[in-house]
Amino acid sequence: MLPTSRVVSVLLMGLGAALLIAGLLAPRLISTDGRLPLDMGELTWTLRDDEARSMVLADPQRPVVNTPVTKQRHVTLEEPSSEESVTVRVGTTELRESQQQEADRLISAQVWSYAMDRSTGQALGPATLSQQLASPTAEIEGVGAWWKFPAQVEQRAYEVFDETLRAGAPAEFQEAQERDGREVYHFRQVIEPTNMAQRYQGIFHTTEFEGAEGEAARGFLFHSATRDYYVDRESGLVVDLHEKIDDYYGTADGAKREQVLAFDASLASEQSEALLDAAHKATSRGSVGAWSWAGILIGTVLLVVGLLGALRPSSGRNLARR
Repeated sequence: MLPTSRVVSVLLMGLGAALLIAGLLAPRLISTDGRLPLDMGELTWTLRDDEARSMVLADPQRPVVNTPVTKQRHVTLEEPSSEESVTVRVGTTELRESQQQEADRLISAQVWSYAMDRSTGQALGPATLSQQLASPTAEIEGVGAWWKFPAQVEQRAYEVFDETLRAGAPAEFQEAQERDGREVYHFRQVIEPTNMAQRYQGIFHTTEFEGAEGEAARGFLFHSATRDYYVDRESGLVVDLHEKIDDYYGTADGAKREQVLAFDASLASEQSEALLDAAHKATSRGSVGAWSWAGILIGTVLLVVGLLGALRPSSGRNLARR
């Protein structure tokens, strides 16, 4: 029968070998490509401009009011899902803070639902769009980078989705910076005034106002925006955002006549920190690397200790030789 010390040595060798193998294989077996984890929870981006100007489109007189406006984007990951994809539900609202009825305070409300590649952030098919203010469900093609860029973001331009255009517009790389120990890339998207009536049908895309000689003239809704996206390089998650919107009714040649929405705001620092924390949780490379090296180190030590113990002559054998 083997001595107890020899049995313990063999067990240490087995445990050490197991830890060593696990440490070596962990980076290969555990996903480190930045794809969003299915249990990530809900994500929210909130922008508030205390000095916004907005037109009350629900009022026949369409007055322009100066009152705070809050824009919010709320994202949930839902079923069905797989190793590569997940169903995404994105709810967006624009709400003015005033003493009006809720229907008049609500500027817009939309819900987008689509299957998304968990790594690239690209839609894997058309998105279903539901609007509370106007209309039946619509299917929209081309939803790409929006609240999430591709994992392992590169220092180049990306087409970033604009929900007003219902299409992508280029966002150019600006600079790399570090936030809370994570590498963050800054991209800027500039959308020049665009005639929305030429993009798709919408009940607020045209209007009428008085022409230069007092005659009725047709006006068109123009949309323009400048956005600064701050993107976690590893996960592709947008962790900070500044947005400036200038929507207005203008003449066919683009001359501005009536303000529809003037909005300029950034994420609160607390929300940006929460998104950075979410990006950290979404990427397992750091934790996998640490546990991998720990497994290799501890496994090697146990293996060596066990091997030395197994090869060490037992006390009984030494006494027999005497």
